[in-house]
Order: sequence, then structure tokens, then C-alpha cells
Amino acid sequence: MPQPLSADIDDPSAAPNSWERYLAGFLLFAYASGALAHTLPAVLPVTRYTTDGLLLVINGLLLYSLYRRNDDARLWWWLVVAYCFTFTAEAVGVATGAVFGEYAYGPTMWWQWLGVPFVIALNWCVLTLATNDLAERVVGRRPWAVAALASVLIALYDVAIEPVAITLDYWQWGGGEIPLQNYVVWALVAFVISVPLQLLGIRYRSPLLLVYLLAQLFFFAVLNIAL
Repeated sequence: MPQPLSADIDDPSAAPNSWERYLAGFLLFAYASGALAHTLPAVLPVTRYTTDGLLLVINGLLLYSLYRRNDDARLWWWLVVAYCFTFTAEAVGVATGAVFGEYAYGPTMWWQWLGVPFVIALNWCVLTLATNDLAERVVGRRPWAVAALASVLIALYDVAIEPVAITLDYWQWGGGEIPLQNYVVWALVAFVISVPLQLLGIRYRSPLLLVYLLAQLFFFAVLNIAL
């Protein structure tokens, strides 16, 4: 079983090890180069259709790094339950329009089932880990407060994601309008999967989560301006 690679696995400010430094560099490069590639018409047709694979690699490496640092197998159980819950919410939402509003995923994200890309629920779960990490930095180890703040942060994060996702045809909204319901329900979904993470004391924190959150936010901020 992998052993924790930091002096204090409960301290997210503990110095990153060599693996984490390399991965932090990769995250920064991936999102910075991705933002640039999406602004170049010559490569945009290719870049748009590599989203699934890149997100899978990035999230997979990050989750592996979190496990190496924290050595808590409960993280995988949380991920399975959180993924199934999030994917189910998406599938019901796409099928009925009653959860987030009327929307449908486009062909840009091609590996789908029930009209939902497999990687999208994984990305939301990892973003939830990242917003929980940021929330805990702000309010300390107060489980309910962390879960509540993390849910607000992820809804605000979605505000930056939506215009870019629509432009790149990740998904489209019925009538062309993003309903307020979408942000409220995403906050609720994030809260529901954050609560067990916090109450069970699952170890997940890492300085990489903040790098990941800010690098992805930079990607969407640039494309909000450039596209």
C-alpha cells in the first residue's frame, strides 16, 4: 500500500514532494496550453474533441496523487458513491429537464451514456474536492461550514464555465438561456457529496487541489475573453 509522502498528511501546506511538483507543472502547462490552443483556429477542431481524454488523464493523475499523499482508501469509496450520485443527477436532468433545466450535451464530449459524458461527473467530483480544500483553508475544520462554502464556490465556478462550455458545444441550454435553477441545484449536489467527505473525516487534502482549481479557472477566464 502506498505510504504518505509528506511529513504531515493532514497539513495541506506541507511541502510537496517531487511527484507533486512535477504534476503541478503538468497541470499548469496543460491548462495554459489548452487555453492557447482553443484560441488558434487551426488547431481548435482537434482540441475540442480531445476534451474527454485530457480531462480523464488530468483527473486520474490528480486523484492518484491525493491518495498517495493521504493514504486513505475511503477516498475511493467516496469517489464511487459521489460519481454515481452526480452521474445519476445528470442523466435524470438530461432526460427530464426537471433537475438543472432543459439542456443536452453536444458531440464535443463524445464518450457518453444516457446522453451524459462519463468524464463530466468525474470532473465535478474532483472540483468538489478542490472547493472543499479551499473552503477548509478559509473556515478551518468545521464540517458543515466547509460543505456549505464549497457548494457556494462550485456554483460560482460554474458561472465561469457555462459561457465557454456553450461556445465549444460541450452542452446547450433549451431556449439559449442558463436557468438560475442550474446553479442552485449544482450547489445542492456539491453540498450532498461534500457532507460525508467532511463528517467522515476522509483525508483528501493536498496543495495540488488549489493548483488544479486555479489552473482550470485560468483556462475558463481566458476563454471567456478570447472566444
